[in-house]
Amino acid sequence: MKFSVVIPTYRRRERVLRHVEALAEQTWKDFEVIVVDDGSGDGTAAALRRLETPFPLIVVEQENQGAAQARNVGARAAAGELLLFLDDDMEADPALLAEHERSHREGADLVVGDMPLHPGSPPGLLSWGVGVWAQTRRERLTESGAEPGLDDLLTGQMSISREAFERLGGFDTSFTREGLFGGEDIDFSYRVVKAGMRAAFNPAAISYQYYAVDPAAYLRRSRETGRSEEELVLKHPEQADRLAAAPDFHTRRSRWLLGPLVKAPEWAGAPLRRLAVAAARSGRRDVYTRRLFFGMRTVEHRRGAWLARRAAATGGVTVLAFHAVSDLGDDPVLAEYGVPPARFAEHLEALARRGWTFVDLDAVLAALDGRAQLPERALLLTFDDCYLDLLNEAAPLLAERNIPAVAFAVAGLTGAANEWDRPLGARELRLLDAEGLRALVAAGIEVGSHGMNHRQLTKLPIEEAAAEIRDSAAALEALGLPQPRTFSYPHGECNPQIEAAVRESGYRAAFTVTAGVVERGGDRYALPRIEVLASDTPARLRLKLAAASWPPPLRRRILRLTRTRE
Repeated sequence: MKFSVVIPTYRRRERVLRHVEALAEQTWKDFEVIVVDDGSGDGTAAALRRLETPFPLIVVEQENQGAAQARNVGARAAAGELLLFLDDDMEADPALLAEHERSHREGADLVVGDMPLHPGSPPGLLSWGVGVWAQTRRERLTESGAEPGLDDLLTGQMSISREAFERLGGFDTSFTREGLFGGEDIDFSYRVVKAGMRAAFNPAAISYQYYAVDPAAYLRRSRETGRSEEELVLKHPEQADRLAAAPDFHTRRSRWLLGPLVKAPEWAGAPLRRLAVAAARSGRRDVYTRRLFFGMRTVEHRRGAWLARRAAATGGVTVLAFHAVSDLGDDPVLAEYGVPPARFAEHLEALARRGWTFVDLDAVLAALDGRAQLPERALLLTFDDCYLDLLNEAAPLLAERNIPAVAFAVAGLTGAANEWDRPLGARELRLLDAEGLRALVAAGIEVGSHGMNHRQLTKLPIEEAAAEIRDSAAALEALGLPQPRTFSYPHGECNPQIEAAVRESGYRAAFTVTAGVVERGGDRYALPRIEVLASDTPARLRLKLAAASWPPPLRRRILRLTRTRE
C-alpha cells in the first residue's frame, strides 16, 4: 500500500465524517485511512465505523491525549509506505494524494501543500483571516526560488515516509499534552530539517480548510501557541530568534492599555476578552473590531509565553566579565580594562557580603538545560583574554574564597601578547602559555575559547569566522586542555550566522558583553554579561547588577548620571 492517511479528530463528528467521505474521490486509489478519535465522547468512532468507503477505513479510539499522540497512534497502525497527516477540518482535493506522490517521486522527503479556505466556511473575522493567510502563503511559496520555512510545514496537510517518521521518533507529545494545542508540527519539521531531509511545497496538493473556530476558542489557542513556542525554544535553544516574530503591540496606546494584562490576574482581562469575542462573533470586520480582537490575541499569546517561562524557570544568573587584573591606569587604551588586584578583592568581599552566591559553569549549563535550579542571586565570574595576571593575581584570590570561574583564552596567541590592541597604542600585555592555562584548570578555573586571534568575527567572511571558532577549540585541546564548552565573542560582537557557527562547532553556550541576566529560554549563544571596569567601585558595581535587566536606554542614562562607564 502506498499511502496511509492519518486523521486525528476530537469532537468534530459531522465534519470528520464529511471529509472522510470526500476521500472517495481521490484519483490515486492505493491508500487506506486511519482516523484516531482522541476521546471525543460524542459518537464519532461509531459513526465512522458505519461508513461505507471504497478504501480501507481503520478507526482507533484513545482517551483524550492530544493531537500529537493521536497522530503517533495512527502512524503505528499504518501499513502504507507514505504517511499523509490531515487535520479533521481538511477536505481533500481529488488530486491530493497523486500530487503528494509526485513530489516524493521527485525527491522530496517531506511534502506540504496548499490549504485554502473552504468556500463553505462560516463567514466572519476569523475565517476571513485564515483565507488571507492561506492566499499569502501560497503566493509566497510559489515565488521563484522560494523554500518553505518551519512555519509552513504544518500537520494540517503533511506527508513523509513511514520509515523516516519512525526514525525521527514521531511527534513530541509534550507539546499537546492534556489536550493542549500547537507546537508539535514545528518541532517535528525542525527535526526533519536538522536530519538533512528535503521539504517541498506543492501548490497542486490542495486540501480545503473548513474553518469554524469560535473566537473564544481562538484566543485560548493563541495562549497555547505562545506556550508551545516558548517550549520549542527550551527544547531547541538555537531557535530563540523565532520569539522575535511573535505577535506584538504595534502602537503605544495598545502597549499601554493591553500590555499590563499579560502578567495581570486572569480576571483583569476578562471584560476586554468578552468584548473582543462578542465583536468577532457578530461577524464585523471593521478596523476597530480587528484592532480589539487581534490586540487581545497578542495579549493571550504573550501571556501563554510568560506562563511557560515562569513554569520552566530555573532561576537567573548574572555573569561578570573581567579582563586584566592589574593596574593599567597609565595606558591610554586599556586603563579601564584593568581592575587592580586590591579592587578585585574588594569586589569579591562586597559581593559575598551582599548575599551573592558564586556558581560554576556546570550549574549554569544545568539550569539552561532545565536540569537544576540556580540559587538566589547567583553569580558567575568570567575573564576574557587570559593575561598572566589571571594566574598570578586573580587565581589566588579566587582560590582563597573557593570561587569558581571561567576564563576565555585566545587559542592562537597563547604565550604571546595582546596583538589586537597594539595598533591602537596599547601597551603589551603577555598572555598565558600552555603551561599557564593548564595551571588555571588545576586551580579550578575552566578554560573556554576567545577565538584563534581575537579578530572581530562579524567583520570576517563567514567561512573564515567559522574557522576561527572551530579551530580555536581544536587548538586548546591540542595544548592538553579539556574541550572548551563555551565561547566568548572577541570584542563582544556576534550575529545569527556567527552564533550558528559557534553552535555547529560543538560549544554549549556563548557570551557577549551586552548587559542582562542569563535565564533559561534566552538565546544561549548570545548570553549577556556585565563588564567590570577599573572605575567601578563596589557601589557602582552593585548599581550595574541592579540595573542588569533594565531597558537599555534607562540603564545607560542611570549609569551615565552616576558616572559609571559601560
